[in-house]
Amino acid sequence: MSNNKSIKAIFVLNYIILFSGIAFSLYYAHNLFLNLKEKSANQNLLAINKLSAKGVNTHLEYVSNSVKALGDSYRKLYEKKYEHIKNKPIYKHKHLKNEQITFFNDFTDKKDFTFQSDHASMILSNLSQDKEAIGKELNIFHQLTPALESLHNSFHFSWVYITTVNDFMLIYPYVPYVNANDIYKPTQQHFYKAANFAQKSVGWEEPYNDIAGAGVLITASYPIYDKNEKLLGVASHDITVNKVAESILNETTMHKGSISFLISKQGKVISSTNPDQMQEIQKQNKQEYKGNFYYRTIKNAKENGLNDITVSTHEYLNELGDEIVSTIKPVKDVNTALWNSSIGFFHDKLLMVSQIPATEWILVSCVPKESIVDETRSIFYQTLLILSIFITTLFIFSGILTMRHLIAPLDIINKASKHFGDGYTDVKVQYSNMNLLKTLFDTFNIMVEKVKFNQQLLEEKVYERTAKLQKEINRRKTVEEELRKISRTDALTGIWNRRYFFEMLDREISRSQRYDINMSLLMIDIDLFKNINDTWGHDIGDKAIKHVVNIINSNVRKENIFSRLGGEEFGIILIETKVPYTPQSISERIRKSIEAVPLIIDEKSIKITVSIGIANIMNNDTANTLYVRSDRALYLAKENGRNRVEEV
Repeated sequence: MSNNKSIKAIFVLNYIILFSGIAFSLYYAHNLFLNLKEKSANQNLLAINKLSAKGVNTHLEYVSNSVKALGDSYRKLYEKKYEHIKNKPIYKHKHLKNEQITFFNDFTDKKDFTFQSDHASMILSNLSQDKEAIGKELNIFHQLTPALESLHNSFHFSWVYITTVNDFMLIYPYVPYVNANDIYKPTQQHFYKAANFAQKSVGWEEPYNDIAGAGVLITASYPIYDKNEKLLGVASHDITVNKVAESILNETTMHKGSISFLISKQGKVISSTNPDQMQEIQKQNKQEYKGNFYYRTIKNAKENGLNDITVSTHEYLNELGDEIVSTIKPVKDVNTALWNSSIGFFHDKLLMVSQIPATEWILVSCVPKESIVDETRSIFYQTLLILSIFITTLFIFSGILTMRHLIAPLDIINKASKHFGDGYTDVKVQYSNMNLLKTLFDTFNIMVEKVKFNQQLLEEKVYERTAKLQKEINRRKTVEEELRKISRTDALTGIWNRRYFFEMLDREISRSQRYDINMSLLMIDIDLFKNINDTWGHDIGDKAIKHVVNIINSNVRKENIFSRLGGEEFGIILIETKVPYTPQSISERIRKSIEAVPLIIDEKSIKITVSIGIANIMNNDTANTLYVRSDRALYLAKENGRNRVEEV
């Protein structure tokens, strides 16, 4: 007992002296720094953040007001008496038509405009409209086009469009006929549903990636009603948020180590000033059209109905997102406040949260408290020097007292511990009766014996657990392989599905261009398939699809990639074809085989034919360009009478 008391007395005496000096020095430095900087820093940073948030809110309110003005212009024109333009009914202008849309134009030549050129597109998805109704809508659209052009030119990048309740659409800039099917039935699209129909006001779509490659967009949509409160359609304006986000975020990161990021009211991440975090945002959002990357924990997201989202690998950002989103409430004016987070990562940082009422976005800025006092670093170093001299003196004094009584014995047990840590369990420390650490030495020797025993037990349990884990790993690999196969195949026919087809198309195009290998793409469509469904029923339609798949499978090599792209449409990637097995000969063999073998149902024969479009790969081809050309060839086969092969 006397030895233990002596040890405690020495430690207490040394630490009282040591911590007294440290406490005095830190108290002096603490007061000095706070008096110089901290009083004014918080207010300055809050003012900057609020000003930045107000700037983006003003920008977004302008967008909101402009789309309302566009909707009001449409309503006024709609309520006017319809008159033909230049005595020529507008519906008699030139137009293109397929099974889904009618595409109107009044060009003086036969050439189409290029994608996103300075012209408007007029697209009708509801093919049952009467001519007078079409004429009226096109008359209004022609008069609205200058307004759309002016609104579009007010922003760095944007789409401006009117969508009527009968699926008629005016869009600026230009969308060619070949791309018009991408916006088939616009009243069912997300930009139409974004309008606030309940309050008859502007609604905002969550940020999403533009398919044309303009980056992150948001959509302001305004529902249009006539004087009798009848819904006429929706006016929409897409704008890019990249420049806006970069501008306001950069203004909030003046201090070294500062990070700012912008999230939606649900926690979806829009932008960040941190390069690593921004790289993570761009990587994750690139996988999804509407973006699917959030600062939310998986548990909290599921509790709030956000399923199948992607979250950050930085868990502290996910926890902060939960904390902010679940706490703040909507505001009418820009609001900025300091945020006291319960998350340990942010305890040494100054957090500011600003709310942008126009879109209910949230601007979060994180400033290390240490960076606020950078201007006083010289004083800090002087204080640190004084503190170091004082602590060094204390350590020298305490070292003289402890060297003989503590350091030498501790060195013995340290060497024994190192030897034991290297895996030698036969360690045993020796000591003399004058050793003040006698109890510690005894405890160490007892611990070594217990570790020997427990090590043996642990090895047995590890072996048993490893065997179980290996068995579970093998089972999961089997399940994963089955799921991977299911995700790549078509449920009805068992051949590859659309998703796998386009994955392989990208790969084969790259391989073909790298090694100069010939390659072709066939697009196959069952002729008049709707008639089969209408006449015989959808179950017979499914059998017809399987019938065609079986015949095609018997006419193509396994190396070629045969997929069902949707409905009655199929695609085949032909790889390394050689004479006499050219794409044309293979296509003709498929067409003739299908024509020659009708589908037999209850002793009744159903004749089936297909149309086939061929596109051979060219230099600089991409999956999209090759697909578009083969689809164009298929369209020509349909136009030229069906049951034929066309090549472009």
